[in-house]
Amino acid sequence: MDDPVLDQKKKLIRRLREAKKAHRRWVSNAQILMQGIPVQNDQLPLNDTECGFGQWYYGDGQALRGYEVFRAIEAPHQRLHGLYLDIFHLLFRKRKTSLLGKLLGRSAKPSTQELDQARQLFAQLNAESLRIMELLDRLEELIAGMDEAEFSRLFN
Repeated sequence: MDDPVLDQKKKLIRRLREAKKAHRRWVSNAQILMQGIPVQNDQLPLNDTECGFGQWYYGDGQALRGYEVFRAIEAPHQRLHGLYLDIFHLLFRKRKTSLLGKLLGRSAKPSTQELDQARQLFAQLNAESLRIMELLDRLEELIAGMDEAEFSRLFN
């Protein structure tokens, strides 16, 4: 016999896991940036509401806004996006290129100081990401442990 509440709970957990995957993919874009490889424009959702995770968090995820663990995700997620933008600007901002460099089609590279700063920012970004994943794991445990009545209240 089908249990509609259980099915809905499984669906919510599945969507949460998809949001976690989207978050991990997005963080991997930052790792690519650190290697000096520019990512595609569609891989640069610099706004925290536009990335795959943000779409879930500010969309379907809002059913969970009554829980502190859910609300605790927002601040580190916003900081993560700010750090990503700072790294991007450090590594890919327009720099003056010498005349010879222009003639050869070369662009100026980030300085050693900029690379060091980007590494420090990436360490902070990674720490924020780990915090988000920890909170998401706790959120998934919370959902899995809800009884039928509590879970039903989420959608009423």
